[in-house]
Amino acid sequence: MVKGSVLLRTTALTLALLCTNVGMSVADVLNIKSDAPTTYVVTKGDTLWDISNLFLDKPWLWPELWRNNIQIENPHLIYPGDTLLLRYENGKPVIELVRDINSSRDKNTVVLSPESRVVNKRSPISVLPWSIISPFIKNDSMMDAEQYKELPTLLGDNLGTPRFSTQDYVLAHKLPDVNATYQVIRKVREVIDSSGKNLGLQISHLSDAQVSNSLSNERQIVRLTASTMEAKQGDKLKPKTKVQDKDLTLAPAQAQVGELVQNINGNSLISMRDIVIVNLGANQVSPGTVFGIYHRGPDILASDEPEYADDGSLLDMLSLSERVTQPAFKVGELVIIKSFENASYAWVTKAETHLTGGELIAKPY
Repeated sequence: MVKGSVLLRTTALTLALLCTNVGMSVADVLNIKSDAPTTYVVTKGDTLWDISNLFLDKPWLWPELWRNNIQIENPHLIYPGDTLLLRYENGKPVIELVRDINSSRDKNTVVLSPESRVVNKRSPISVLPWSIISPFIKNDSMMDAEQYKELPTLLGDNLGTPRFSTQDYVLAHKLPDVNATYQVIRKVREVIDSSGKNLGLQISHLSDAQVSNSLSNERQIVRLTASTMEAKQGDKLKPKTKVQDKDLTLAPAQAQVGELVQNINGNSLISMRDIVIVNLGANQVSPGTVFGIYHRGPDILASDEPEYADDGSLLDMLSLSERVTQPAFKVGELVIIKSFENASYAWVTKAETHLTGGELIAKPY
């Protein structure tokens, strides 16, 4: 535990010194990639982040590329089939949207018969791939261990079966609101960062549940609906909260410094397009915050025979050898997609190497 804590503190200090040398005016400059295309046709499955990566070193600065477009009211509404042109005005890069309105209207119309026409409204591309991210936002969350313990419990059914799914009736502890819809949830794992801080329990959503019949003041029967996994005796019930799939407004992190703790599935290796847990909560970050991911090697004891320092070793801590702290190197980027009390979920948008957890996250430039 001591090693992780010292690593995080020294890494944060190293990165803070590096970031201090980068002025905000420099950070906000639009850097067009040398291999950026001058023309790009948006295709189905593209995301705003993907397209931004084609043009910019800092994808979150995409809105700065826009100028007034008479074709659309909101320049962030980009659709498959649109053409994006990169050009320069007074030496500054600008993205121009080219859209054939008549052609777009034709593509949105489906003729079923000579007497009927159906107009399908096209959907703009999103900032991130919600088809991949949405299930995690809807079905996974984190909560305090004590709060989880106090939730009503699934007890069993009248057939004596240990597992339950859609349409099954199950006896449960009394629920606080018999008119509410509930979620059946299960503890997946306890999440702890490298400093030993308990970030809470990772929770998986198994099904919805509705109160079917009240037996007494102590017990109630619920009917399971919309099961995604089988529930079992001992699973918990919590009031269902509505989760909206809304796109994100991107903004780079500023003073926040945290840690990439682990993959949401508990895997030992993390790569691009993985969903991960970071140790910053809702009071520190919000969905859409962009972080850089940084890695720093262990400190070095610089003697005649240099060796890596072991922060868990008392001899190394008392050593008179010069202690060299390695600089932090940027190895990726992530975007916060959902926040809880002590932790958040994030989408890894870039990874230049395999990540293993414990990496520092801070401002992305």
